[in-house]
Amino acid sequence: MPKSIPISVRLSDDDVAFLAGYEVQGARTPSDKMREILKAAREREEGVQDVAACEDLLQTMVRPAEKGLRQLQRESGIRSDFVMKLYERLPEMVAELIASAPGADGDKQDLVRFEAALSAELFSLIEEIFDLGLTTPSRTYDPGLMDKKMEPILEVARLLDQRRQAKS
Repeated sequence: MPKSIPISVRLSDDDVAFLAGYEVQGARTPSDKMREILKAAREREEGVQDVAACEDLLQTMVRPAEKGLRQLQRESGIRSDFVMKLYERLPEMVAELIASAPGADGDKQDLVRFEAALSAELFSLIEEIFDLGLTTPSRTYDPGLMDKKMEPILEVARLLDQRRQAKS
């Protein structure tokens, strides 16, 4: 284990209160929490090459917003499967985009595989979003949202299908 060096730091009352309330799995003491904060900062600075670690980092970043949103949904009695799906799926998609990107030493096949993985994730999300439009009212804060937003997309899909059929 690398040698650890004790340091002393002065914090404002606000920073101490933040640190006390900061929740990180496995970190209980202020020192543990500071190490986790430094670890996260290092990962952001150096880049995360592991998809799972990158996804964990991104989920940690969105967790406070998601937690507050879930509380507001409970209090207001409404829920949006659309919004919750984005909280669930976007961190994994962005993690793939960041950590799986081929480097300068990659080749054409690496690029093709990368694009295929990203397109699979994106089209899977699109399909899940479309599924939300199957119920009336839609499972969104605004019950008419899916109907309003789907029409232009369906028009583009019809045009693409016509073009595809004309080619065959």
